[in-house]
Amino acid sequence: MTSVKLLLPPDVIDELALPYEGVRDVSTVTLAIEGVGVLANLATLATLQPHLGALATAIRNWRLRDERQSVLLTVKGPDIDLKLDLPRNVSTAALLRQLAPLFDEEGGHGHTARRR
Repeated sequence: MTSVKLLLPPDVIDELALPYEGVRDVSTVTLAIEGVGVLANLATLATLQPHLGALATAIRNWRLRDERQSVLLTVKGPDIDLKLDLPRNVSTAALLRQLAPLFDEEGGHGHTARRR
């Protein structure tokens, strides 16, 4: 079971409202927005997957409120390293597409990408 450490703005975490399942695992993927104050949350990949649409929507809503032209979303973990440039008008569909490697059949194995 892979854990996902979410380092995201507090309003994204609040909007997402993930259930806490007492996750304790050595295999951790970190999903973080760089350069902002963040709130940490920990969930399993299996817990996060059904909430992926809500996560993408929460990030999009936050980006629409954030004044910067672009921010960087990083996803790092065993066999995955994504850096996603998020413009203010990033679409939910684009976020879902870019985060898909986390949830592929191998659990993200073998994916190293930088998307802009």
